[in-house]
Amino acid sequence: MLQLGAPYSQEEIAAAWLAEVTAVADFFAMMETAAFFAAPEGVWSPAENLVHLIKSCRPVIMALTIPKTALRIRFGWVGHESRSLAQVRHTYLNDALANGGQAGGPFLPEVKDDFTAVHQVDIVAKWQEKGSALTDALAKWSEKDLDNYLLPHPLLGKMTVREILFFTLYHNLHHVNDVQRLLQLPETEWFAA
Repeated sequence: MLQLGAPYSQEEIAAAWLAEVTAVADFFAMMETAAFFAAPEGVWSPAENLVHLIKSCRPVIMALTIPKTALRIRFGWVGHESRSLAQVRHTYLNDALANGGQAGGPFLPEVKDDFTAVHQVDIVAKWQEKGSALTDALAKWSEKDLDNYLLPHPLLGKMTVREILFFTLYHNLHHVNDVQRLLQLPETEWFAA
């Protein structure tokens, strides 16, 4: 079972991300194709959950690859210390989601009507591609810079880059847990409380 503890440093976040990308890919790749694309009315299928995670990574990757001065100009100065992963998770669950927050706009999943094993493999490969891109982008950030630049989150407002990475780590687990509930599997926990 994957256990990521409470990553905080750039090195710990990068290691947790790499482990998580593999765990998420394995989870969705091992699923039967029919189950991967199936969902009750009004609930995202496993495929839609994974496509949502792919779409959610894109702006993080983009932000980590543009010049830092552009982030400063666009989003301003940091006025707080970075919260821990547990604190970001708590805020997401108890403030954003508890008050009706949900994905919208560019983060809504669209899965074409191709319910084949080949399409499943393609979606998982796209996840792994985004995982590698985020890993490469994160490697260019120093420990200090993770706390010195802000990025916007559609539900949580401006967050430090470190906090956005914590959110991204937790968000993946959150959607794996959604799929586990859908498939009536036991939920996993990857992080220390």
